[in-house]
Amino acid sequence: MIKICVLGASRLWSPELVTDLMVVFRDPLDICFVDLNYQSAALCAEWGDVASRKLGRKGDQFRAFTNRAKALPGTDAVIITLTSGGLAALEHDLKIPEKYGIFAPVGSSTGPAGWACALRNIPVFREFAEDFQRLCPSAFIANYSNPMAALTATLQLCCNNPAVGLCHAYFETKDFIQKIFNLPDWSSISLSLAGVNHFTWLVDFKIGRENGYALLKQKIGAGSMRDLLFGEITDEAGHTSKTNLCAELYDTFGYLPYPADRHISEFLAFTISGNPERYTLNQNKHVFDTIRYCNIKRTSVEHRRAWMPGLDERIKGMIQGKVAMLGKSRETGAEMIHAYLYNRPFTDAVNVLNKGQIPELPFNACVETLGTVDGFGVRPLLAQGMAPHLAELLRPPALVQQWTVDGALKNDKAMLLQALCHDPQCAQLKPHEVRQMADELLEANKRFVQKNQL
Repeated sequence: MIKICVLGASRLWSPELVTDLMVVFRDPLDICFVDLNYQSAALCAEWGDVASRKLGRKGDQFRAFTNRAKALPGTDAVIITLTSGGLAALEHDLKIPEKYGIFAPVGSSTGPAGWACALRNIPVFREFAEDFQRLCPSAFIANYSNPMAALTATLQLCCNNPAVGLCHAYFETKDFIQKIFNLPDWSSISLSLAGVNHFTWLVDFKIGRENGYALLKQKIGAGSMRDLLFGEITDEAGHTSKTNLCAELYDTFGYLPYPADRHISEFLAFTISGNPERYTLNQNKHVFDTIRYCNIKRTSVEHRRAWMPGLDERIKGMIQGKVAMLGKSRETGAEMIHAYLYNRPFTDAVNVLNKGQIPELPFNACVETLGTVDGFGVRPLLAQGMAPHLAELLRPPALVQQWTVDGALKNDKAMLLQALCHDPQCAQLKPHEVRQMADELLEANKRFVQKNQL
């Protein structure tokens, strides 16, 4: 029996990821849902029993825990899908920087919001890593929590378990290429991906055996990338983007970024800093505060709060047979766990510490490239040929992420302040304004970061 612990009984992620495990693994599964809220863990366990029977599986068991120390011993793999503070903390993360002219559409990866979220979660993830090292030292760790780069780096710096950060940007990028070239599927698409999580770039790509960028230039001709856009795209969480910023960046830099404008905008000072002009967009019965430049929408905390109860209802509906059970998703965490446990190599996008796979970026910063998982763990693949001007766009967020993790792990407030001062979102602020904003964010999060004595 394969034992897998899910830390954080996420009603969004648990059905999807655990369904994937049941589809990928033939052996019986012992799934332990661990959450401080026992009702959440018990609901996921109840759902698991029903889903397993409907898939015709035998021998699976699903258990609920509030104490991870009781769940982790003997674990073969861990999936992490949680964040400290929840939406109440996110509200501070967004509203405090907004007073300083920074309007983050998401607030989960970088900038002052990502910095604050990292400081809340790094102490928690360090404790996770210490428990993994002690209780299940050979378990494979798959992290789905944001800020992806900072938290995955924390795991890898604090334990010897094979660990990886997983995001859906890779297959959303393949979707984008498929639509541009009107391809029936992904089978002819080859990508070389490099960057930091939520800000990756196509260093190179092919359609069949032909150079993808050469084909793209032919397709655009004397026009603009904007001429090829096809309306909004929808990511795996249901958020939409017009990809105007993606087109703007291609027209300027000659390479395609991850096409999710809401995410990539947060790595560029000119998009969301300096009190960007905004307007109200009414769409699909929702109201979005939207940056006029490239029409970048914010998903508000209020919107997220209204959306959360539906997740419980969906799970309860599946248990009661009123809502269809899920099929295999496009996430690849289950395949990676299987590849590690059975030594059957599998290649996909991975977030791991930079050991030279992107030579142009800082060593030991957490970066995203393709990588192979096998019995040795996660082995990133070299991403060759990054253009110097792309490296200079990526270097600041890579350094900020690295300094944030190091500062939090070393209880070094000066290093943390330097990380925030050098974040591109803060480029238009005076030093005393950054210090003041940092103090406000630390005060708002003091019950989460007091262990660091910052």
